[in-house]
Amino acid sequence: MNIGIDIGGSHIAIGVVNYKNEIQLKEEHNWTESEKINFTNSVENYCKKTIKIISEEKNFIIKKIGIAYPSRNIINGIIYEKNKEICLAENLSNYFKLPVYLKNDVKCSGMCEKKIGNLKQYKNCFFMTLGTGIGGAYFYNNELVVPSKYQGFEIGHMIIQSGGKKCRCGRNGCFEEYASMRVFRKDVENLLNIEKLTSDKMFKILENKQKENEIEQIIENYLYYLSIGISNIINIFEPDAICIGGSFSYYAPIFIEKLKQKVQKIFNKREIPDLIIAKYENDAGIIGASMLENN
Repeated sequence: MNIGIDIGGSHIAIGVVNYKNEIQLKEEHNWTESEKINFTNSVENYCKKTIKIISEEKNFIIKKIGIAYPSRNIINGIIYEKNKEICLAENLSNYFKLPVYLKNDVKCSGMCEKKIGNLKQYKNCFFMTLGTGIGGAYFYNNELVVPSKYQGFEIGHMIIQSGGKKCRCGRNGCFEEYASMRVFRKDVENLLNIEKLTSDKMFKILENKQKENEIEQIIENYLYYLSIGISNIINIFEPDAICIGGSFSYYAPIFIEKLKQKVQKIFNKREIPDLIIAKYENDAGIIGASMLENN
């Protein structure tokens, strides 16, 4: 068995994955506000505690550990943030005496979808995740394109609105400040005056058309900006398909057809690439991480 760890800004998921790439056990945890303050220590401590329970109490024999980590500043398995090196993979490897590999979270999800998911049939394709932020992975001639230094393809930080909203990266007008699921969720919360809306509750609100006109306007605005970002990806990479994962996949029945229409409208009569939803949805990061064999 292998361990796949999918780390996000709001939660962490650790799965035991068998040789058929099937998740046998999954443990999830939402970060508390205090855990977010010292994020790297919280991640390492939770991983050590949870994997120890999995291997000792659940009697799983673990061969390797893969980590999907939400950072673009990763070189050779080391995370570089705020002028310091975070050696999470090395620390866990020393603790468990096992091989531990680490890669950007979106690249892990993309690898899962390319190898065994809905991108398997496409030679040149793009995977994008829509969640707390927006990230990308590009496959050319069936191979993941890997820049020489950083992880690359941080499409969430392409500017789509000059002088627009302030982004967490320090710039203004970034794609993820208009089209991430974090932004969409916040807009719905503000409309309904609800704090920390869960995915299930938000899906029911959208499905039941609560405050229908106002919600429809939020959806229209959201998909408008998302279609702009996707049109940029098409123009730059000319992929055969774009696969969307992350929490967006949960709402695909509501979003996807409207999104296709908006993207097609931008390109007029020109044929657009296939726009598809990740087969493994939010589990793609776990499975992709478990597949890692190098950094």
